[in-house]
Amino acid sequence: MSDKKPTLHTNSLESLAENLYEVFDGHIVMGIPIGIGKAVEMVNALYDLAKQNPDYRLDIHTALSLGRPALKSDLEKRLLEPFLERQFDGVPELNYVLDGRKQSIPDNIRIIEFYFKPGEMLHNPRAQEQVLSANYTHVARDMMTRGVNLVTQMISKKTIDGQVCYSLSSNPDVTLDLQRMMREQSKRDGKPRLLIAQVNEKLPFMPNDAQVPAEFFDDIIDQPELYSELFCTPHQPITPTDHMIGFYTSALVKDGGTLQIGIGSLGDAVVNSLLVRHQNNTDYRQLLTESKACDHFPILEQEGGWDTFTEGLYGNTEMLVPGYMELIKGDVLKRRVYDDAAIQALVNQGYSTDALTVDWLEALADSDRIGKQLSEQDVQWLKHWGLLKDTIRFDGNELTDEDNHRTAADISSAEFKAWASAYGLGTQLNHARLVHAGFFVGNSHFYDDLRDLPDDQLREFNMTSVSFTNQLHGDEKLKLAQRQHARFINACMKVTLSGAAVSDGLDDGKVVSGVGGQFNFVSMAHDIPDARSILMMRSHRMKGRKAISNIVFNYGHATIPRHMRDIIITEYGIADLRAKNDEEIIDALLKITDSRFQDDLIRQAQSAGKLRNDYQLPDWARQNTPDRISSFFNGTIKTTFPAFPFGKELTDQEVLIGGALKRLKAKLPQLWPILPAVIKPVQRSRLMANQSHLTRMGLDQPESIKAKLYRRLLLSELPDSTAEH
Repeated sequence: MSDKKPTLHTNSLESLAENLYEVFDGHIVMGIPIGIGKAVEMVNALYDLAKQNPDYRLDIHTALSLGRPALKSDLEKRLLEPFLERQFDGVPELNYVLDGRKQSIPDNIRIIEFYFKPGEMLHNPRAQEQVLSANYTHVARDMMTRGVNLVTQMISKKTIDGQVCYSLSSNPDVTLDLQRMMREQSKRDGKPRLLIAQVNEKLPFMPNDAQVPAEFFDDIIDQPELYSELFCTPHQPITPTDHMIGFYTSALVKDGGTLQIGIGSLGDAVVNSLLVRHQNNTDYRQLLTESKACDHFPILEQEGGWDTFTEGLYGNTEMLVPGYMELIKGDVLKRRVYDDAAIQALVNQGYSTDALTVDWLEALADSDRIGKQLSEQDVQWLKHWGLLKDTIRFDGNELTDEDNHRTAADISSAEFKAWASAYGLGTQLNHARLVHAGFFVGNSHFYDDLRDLPDDQLREFNMTSVSFTNQLHGDEKLKLAQRQHARFINACMKVTLSGAAVSDGLDDGKVVSGVGGQFNFVSMAHDIPDARSILMMRSHRMKGRKAISNIVFNYGHATIPRHMRDIIITEYGIADLRAKNDEEIIDALLKITDSRFQDDLIRQAQSAGKLRNDYQLPDWARQNTPDRISSFFNGTIKTTFPAFPFGKELTDQEVLIGGALKRLKAKLPQLWPILPAVIKPVQRSRLMANQSHLTRMGLDQPESIKAKLYRRLLLSELPDSTAEH
């Protein structure tokens, strides 16, 4: 940064925006965090001013620009508008998101995103033109390359011991590295690059790496009227298909291992299955037996586990999702790690963290982490980690406690060992970490949990840079020691019979979402000796009433290339693709393909010379049907695999009506499935049973022909008996 700081702080965001355009000669190249860390009001002030002044230029670099969902059909609006009013009450909207949906962003403004909300920008040409494909670990570098000169971010604050402290909260992910890069570059070229924060006390205050001094920023806007509600992502229902995928995935997670998962119903399904495995192991093993998983998929015996969690799991993840909190509450996420390679190595060897002995000090000296003759620096380091009591003082070449019990600072001496055991050793190791994560997004209960955690528990969460969570490069020895038996679990859209995975885009070049950290985690799984990458995928999708396989012979785009294949899971099982040749890959994938598509894929593979002509699938793999999946979750076991295991924002009535509308939507592309509902008279029993649902949808007394048709269609998918509600 240049020595002369521009004058920025004003009483209004509008005048601040004017000052910033003046500082940067009318061209702002701005970076703003992914997800909820966007300083929405400040971003809107800068955006609106550029919109009003065509001579200004504004480039916004970001990802996952969240906004209230746009509702299209009248029936959707009738159902969801009341819900959205509840869900997003007090949450400010990003004006560039609203204009982007209308495709009315002016030419002097560019929105350059590296990750879209999935599917939202498929039909937005300008967004597709300006999308930036990048691994998450490269985003800070790429922003610098593109000339970022301003970073704005929402932060939290908290008074600790009478001093106001600040936290990057949900988003140290890129900002920690980007701030350092901006400072270094400004020292080299003298050009201004600014980081401006907007305080929001409703944002959870996260300690450790996310806690930064005021000097970290060039300006801090702290106006209580800007303390807005946070964007919340509602729970998604978990279908039997999702539960089966989550179940197979959970059986590959080793006790004492490391877990990375993402957001959405598949991630929630994994969490639920891990909790069932630990808390209701009988039901878990029943499903294991009924599915014959161990018989069909040998990798479970080699790499998996289905016992309860004794050591527990540690979380290392790009995105901290609410599922991690559920795993902590459920006593599954409980393996603690320490951010020092020498200490972590001893923990891995079995050294106790809550019954400290002199053996700790001797082992650290043997590894040259400290000297056998302790220095003052060594003593301070040992006190930091709790290996020595905080009251111990270094006095010349001696150590003394508060009662003046003294010893020479020589670890190898019998005198020192006796002194340490009697007066010097701490009671437990400090600075344990349950989770390292880059950013978080979740529901309101998740944010409340983070805000309400006692300080000692909150300190076990370390929100930090994705350069730490998403790769081995830098601190490799520490990361390898912490990430034992890592399972990096992500989702994809399609898999080819060669083992390539499609996660972010289509074969016509359109981007559905983004690479994000997926490539990083897949790569890391290949670099860590006992780690595995798991890509979860539903075997097929519905286009209207037509089923389409998500396992295909070939595809014109790949996110994960075939040579980085590892484990693919569908609702029909597990394909272990690592170190397999092409014929073996095809065989493994066909066994987890929906049976409606297996024959066609076999023909394509044989035609390409990739599968022998006498190839036969085993009989058990010919039973891959949705009905078989549904049958697993009938009876008493269904209660342990519910649609909403972690609560829901929708009311029971809204869930019921939503299910009816989903079934109706699947029928609408063809006329014949809905003809009975249009032609036949409405049964009085069905009408009476669903009167309250019709009232909720504003269809209890329809007046227009359109509303009457809606009522008939909706009733055709609702139950005809109150007993079914």
